[in-house]
Amino acid sequence: MLFAERDFEMALLRNLYSKSEQGKAQTVLVEAPVACGKTALLHRFAEQAEETGAVVLTATGSRAEQTHPFGLISQVLHHQELQPALGGDAYALLAQAPAPAEGPDPVTMQQTTAQLARALCGALLELTAQRHVVLSIDDIQHADESTLQILLFLLRRLRSERLLVLLSECQVSPPAHPTFRAELLRQPNSHRIQLLPLTVAGITEVLAEYVDELTAARLAPAYSEVSGGNPLLLSGLIEDAMVQQPGGGRTLAARPVAKESFQQAVFACLYRWDESTIEVARGLALLGGHASPSLIGQVTGMKSAQVEQIMGVLTHSRFQRGGRLRHPAVNAAVLNTLPLDDSGRMHLHAARLLHDCGADPLSVAEHLITAGNAPDTWAVPVLQDACAQALSEERVDLAVECLELARCSCDDDPQRAALVTLSLARLKWRRDPSAAACHLTPLKEALVAGLLQDRDAITVARYLLWHSRVENAQELLARLESVVDTSDPSTAADLGSLEDLQHWLRLDPVPAGRDGAGTPAAISLFVAQPAELTTSSVLASALRDGPDGAAVHWAESVLSSISLGDTTIGTVQFGLSLLLHAGRLDRATAACLGFLAEARASGANTWQALLTAIHAEIALRQGDLPAAEERAVQALGLISAHGWGVAIGYPLAVQLLAQTAMSKHEDASRVVRRAVPKAMFQGLYGLKYLHARGHHYLATNRLQAALSDFRRCGDLARDWTLDLPALVPWRSDLAQVQLGMDRPEAAHGMVVEQLSLPGADSPRTRGISLRVLAATECLKQRPGLLREAIGLLQESGDRCELALTRAQLSRAHHELGEFNRARMMGQLAMQVAEDCGMETLCRQVLYPSDGAPRPDGAPTDAVDTLSDAERRVAALAATEHTNREIARKLYITTSTVEQHLTRVYRKLNVKRRSDLPLRLRDREPLVADNAVGRSKGALPPESVAS
Repeated sequence: MLFAERDFEMALLRNLYSKSEQGKAQTVLVEAPVACGKTALLHRFAEQAEETGAVVLTATGSRAEQTHPFGLISQVLHHQELQPALGGDAYALLAQAPAPAEGPDPVTMQQTTAQLARALCGALLELTAQRHVVLSIDDIQHADESTLQILLFLLRRLRSERLLVLLSECQVSPPAHPTFRAELLRQPNSHRIQLLPLTVAGITEVLAEYVDELTAARLAPAYSEVSGGNPLLLSGLIEDAMVQQPGGGRTLAARPVAKESFQQAVFACLYRWDESTIEVARGLALLGGHASPSLIGQVTGMKSAQVEQIMGVLTHSRFQRGGRLRHPAVNAAVLNTLPLDDSGRMHLHAARLLHDCGADPLSVAEHLITAGNAPDTWAVPVLQDACAQALSEERVDLAVECLELARCSCDDDPQRAALVTLSLARLKWRRDPSAAACHLTPLKEALVAGLLQDRDAITVARYLLWHSRVENAQELLARLESVVDTSDPSTAADLGSLEDLQHWLRLDPVPAGRDGAGTPAAISLFVAQPAELTTSSVLASALRDGPDGAAVHWAESVLSSISLGDTTIGTVQFGLSLLLHAGRLDRATAACLGFLAEARASGANTWQALLTAIHAEIALRQGDLPAAEERAVQALGLISAHGWGVAIGYPLAVQLLAQTAMSKHEDASRVVRRAVPKAMFQGLYGLKYLHARGHHYLATNRLQAALSDFRRCGDLARDWTLDLPALVPWRSDLAQVQLGMDRPEAAHGMVVEQLSLPGADSPRTRGISLRVLAATECLKQRPGLLREAIGLLQESGDRCELALTRAQLSRAHHELGEFNRARMMGQLAMQVAEDCGMETLCRQVLYPSDGAPRPDGAPTDAVDTLSDAERRVAALAATEHTNREIARKLYITTSTVEQHLTRVYRKLNVKRRSDLPLRLRDREPLVADNAVGRSKGALPPESVAS
């Protein structure tokens, strides 16, 4: 790495070197925080001194040799240049010198040490008489006492020789050799140089070695933020950030990357300090933002004053800033140095300290989780509070960890264990329902044992049902029903709401005498009850009796007043379904998008998947088939198929219906071949799936398979007392199959029966029923029924059904000889069909392929007999261009136009221009220039075609 921001220090050393060369010995002490470049400075200067012919004697201190007498000075004695003056017997001198006795004064020399010092002094005098000498000793803080005494001996005697003594010391707390340092700096010609970490400008200079200057200047602040200007940390950071360029060579990444090299640099810095400093650094990493000298002292067993001194050293080294380690990467690297045997104990100790000083629950919990243990009585409540805090900060994984540890730590309190397990199951359910399955049996047992509130049975029952454990769910809800006091007016509504929910979940038939429990008159009664129970009741009422203004207003009020949560997700589902079935599609869309945003923000994949499936069904009702298919696929991808459980039938049903309406039959066939849980057909989602699969079979002319699915829908709906046309209009579906089998009377009976059922008078349900009924009636009766159906479907917002009904009305008009009305209605049908993405299906209704007369008046293959010139003329004539306008557009004469039209009329067996088939427009690109100037999504009033 480039030697940056050391020009001043090098210049000072060169100046002192020049003075020493003149016979004035100089001493320099270079001080620096750990890994801030003092060693590099000594090496760089030593190289330059050798280039001038000086003799450089070097030695390096080491913590490992600090207790060895003469360990550091022996490196100097063994230097080759000193051997002649020492008589070549440095080893003998060291062997003869016994270990000095430990004394309180490191300056006072023993006789043996003085003897060795005199020998070395004489050798240096002889050498300096011949050449210039530089004595360079690095890391003097690790020197043994004997070496320090000899150095002071030399400095007091060698003052007029060509000698430069260069010492370096790493700043530690407390200072390693304060007495030696004081004696050294009071000697004549002694100097002190203090190195500082690199500034942003210095870092820019270093980075410019790897990138251009502008890029270096832009990156430097970020590298300074992570490394603090510490050269060793900066070097590791640069190494981690190097990326390979496509054309060869390497460059720096766009932002600092702290990986293995940076971590190794942190280790290298850390282990250059003494054990006390390492312990304080670990305390800082352990306590994070809660670190203080007092707390660190309690963790490390040191006094606060000592901790403060060491923290000052760490700040000077740029390891610490504002009472914390300067960067998360530094913090993580320091924590990795904790011994495995001590890590859990230290984290548990930190948790206790933080709890005692009133730290927030999440900070305490993080230490408990790392320790993997919560043995104290206060720990479980703290973990529960920490879970709530983590959820508020959208840290779901951490919240799960809190509850997992809490559950494992309260075996001696069964009730608390049950409550924690329920919270854990709800939390896991958010991410993936399959992850919560392992908790359902303990929760069921806890409910039976009375360790949970009775109403918790509803949550657990839904989870059990989701995972096909129907009998267990029935058992829980039956138990809940048995404990409700029916004689108490305050709980009577609770019982009624519970029965409605059971009915909705297909766990129990609707009880006799309770048909009016969910009527608008009872809405006020439900307000005081749990929202989920109340909403299901209102939805059941809306499906049975038809949604009225009060029910819709109530649903909107509930949806606007709640936030998405574990206890409200069912309410949200029911409320959105109510708006959907009431035809309030815009309001349902707005509410659904709001809740989807909440689900994404909280990281709740399950909620997001359910809401995305609802959003897909809304798009299906709105006639946006591509969006419906896309959202259904997205919903299926948010959680695993196993996680979807029996509810997988819902997004699959929407996907199937969308693909079938768009005539994407191969894609729909792949969906049908997908394995689904058998238990799915025991609930509402199975009804929806059978309904959708039956339509796929019907569209692909597999009439027997469609007949089987629709009949099964009917059987299940009747068995479950969910025979509500607004939910699944299986009778009109079955009637379409009967029509395909040429059984109009049977089809007529099915539709008439459907129209007589509760809830069949909702706009969409009645509109669909009338469309199918019209196909069973005589020709003259069809237009009236279809026009009524169109009005109802426009009100409901179901554009797909609207397009099909208009197409049928177009055919009816043609068969009655009303060609102008047939043309106009066919045009309106195609406009809506194009918007929805169902052009192929609409054309199949308008232009049957069985050779029967078409609604626009042309025989099946007559248009194909026209020449290209005749087709171009006929296409323009069909869109009401005059002969003169056609001639001008096609650059032919009016006479030629008349001749072409004469042949067209003869081939198509029509008498006038208004009888020309509308589909000629689809065959001629020129027609696009003459399109009717309506917005693509508009729904023109039906009076135009009447």
